[in-house]
Amino acid sequence: MMAIFFHAARAAQVTFDPYLGSRALAEALTAAPPGKLVIDDQYYAFSSVFFYSNRTALLLNGRVNNLVYGSYAPGAADVFLDDAGFQRLWNTPQRYYLVAAAPAVPRIEKLVGKENLHVVLESGGKFLFCNQRGYT
Repeated sequence: MMAIFFHAARAAQVTFDPYLGSRALAEALTAAPPGKLVIDDQYYAFSSVFFYSNRTALLLNGRVNNLVYGSYAPGAADVFLDDAGFQRLWNTPQRYYLVAAAPAVPRIEKLVGKENLHVVLESGGKFLFCNQRGYT
């Protein structure tokens, strides 16, 4: 009986991993050409991208929950972007990557234009975008 349970648990883990984690996005980011990373929304939603890619990132509208308290302190890291700041960065010649959940894509398309969002990878309802063509 336990063997059946373990087999079912493993099958469920394989099936739901893209929805529960972001390892595939982090691996695609690591394999892509160098560029700066932007994470949409709060840190916690994509914390596995930070872990697996061993990178830092800017947070787009991520000044929420317990991160807000210290974010305005003198000497705090300048990692928070609002929509206007994101638009300025995304439209520069420098390569940027954006990790975002599927429900946020229409909002981001309005900010920078659908033609400026190049999908590197989609996995489990989450996207890795680049602001440039030819990211691989």
